[in-house]
Amino acid sequence: MRFLAYIIVFLEGGALLSYEIMAAKMYTPHVGATLYVWTSILTLTLIALALSYRFSQNIIQKKNWKILPLSLLISGAYLILIVFIRNEVLPSTYTMEIRSAAIFTGFVLLLIPVFCMGLTSPMISAWLTENQNNNNKKSGNYAGLVYGIGTLSGVLFTLPSLFIFMPNFGVNSTILILAVLLLVASAISYFFIHKTA
Repeated sequence: MRFLAYIIVFLEGGALLSYEIMAAKMYTPHVGATLYVWTSILTLTLIALALSYRFSQNIIQKKNWKILPLSLLISGAYLILIVFIRNEVLPSTYTMEIRSAAIFTGFVLLLIPVFCMGLTSPMISAWLTENQNNNNKKSGNYAGLVYGIGTLSGVLFTLPSLFIFMPNFGVNSTILILAVLLLVASAISYFFIHKTA
């Protein structure tokens, strides 16, 4: 079952970093590609991840593992929603000052999906520590491996997303591919949680 856990992390990690890059492309027609844009992307990504790591602590303490497939489902569904609403919502930034517009765009594009994706690694790490090994001395091993897989997959997914999918299929189609990855991860995690419950 550990293999399934690593697959879930691999899919989520790849989708997370790739989506950040796609978010930058979605900013450009409305807010441009200034330093304010990249600052807001990085800031809101880190805020969302910090909140999700803190929130995951409560989930782990309550052993509410069913949140994992739900969070991945929400993030995948949100990416699909963004494809259809971004051109209606983001033009509202045209009347805003550039810094406010960059932050607003970041809230719309990043906060919810990154928060939901950010729950994956801490929950998988905790699950592996609790269910695969009774010796907590190896908990750091699982955490390191899980976060390492997530980071590596981010690189492996971002390169084809940026250099192959986006130029050939466009931003919307690339985001939909990432959404499918998250929905697949959600389905696997649903099976994973129920199989090991």
